Amino acid sequence: MKKLRFFLSIQLALGLLISVPSLAATQLDVTGKGMVSVAPDEATITAQVSLVDPDAGKAQALASKEVDAMLSAIKPFSLKPDSLNASELSLLPEYRWDRATDQQQFIGFRVTRTISFTIAEIDRLGAALSALANAGATLISSPVMGSSQAQDARDKALVKAVEDARKKLTLLAGAADMSLTRISQISEIAPHSPRPQPTLMRAEMALDSASSSTFVAGNLTFVAEVRAQAEAE
Repeated sequence: MKKLRFFLSIQLALGLLISVPSLAATQLDVTGKGMVSVAPDEATITAQVSLVDPDAGKAQALASKEVDAMLSAIKPFSLKPDSLNASELSLLPEYRWDRATDQQQFIGFRVTRTISFTIAEIDRLGAALSALANAGATLISSPVMGSSQAQDARDKALVKAVEDARKKLTLLAGAADMSLTRISQISEIAPHSPRPQPTLMRAEMALDSASSSTFVAGNLTFVAEVRAQAEAE
């Protein structure tokens, strides 16, 4: 009797072990993508003044005067709060090669002052560039477009990415004649969207662009991507 009970126990244990793989859920793994486009409503501008003078102090004073003129020129425009930065300064000695003496000849000190700000009036972008050029800017950046609704757009793109992942999981399960039991894991894939770098243009080019009033800002597209894992039976 004891042997029979022992034999039945072994049979039951083996039966459970054999049945476990058949009860294991199938793992599904997908990526989902979401995109949201919005019209830009702001632009970041960088402008520089650069000059050379034999006297370093005089060079800095002249550069500061030019910066003050640029700051006064942009006062009539609506700027994004706390976006104005006028603290960048570089001071470097400048030389040129004298072929007659076969030596470097000191020219003076080059001072470069940079200001950057975000304008909240896209329709006045050309006027702002023109104002900077007229105020003495020697280099002006090509505007980098942005949106005050950027975070909201990113959030909506993320929601769309999750919806896309769920749709793919459902399709995969249905194609395999299975049904989803639960989503076991979902994570955002870090987006690779480097910030556009402003390219500097000469002030006279900025004046030409501003006068033509041909700034056509395309939509900004925000992309989100997620990875989702689910179980299906």
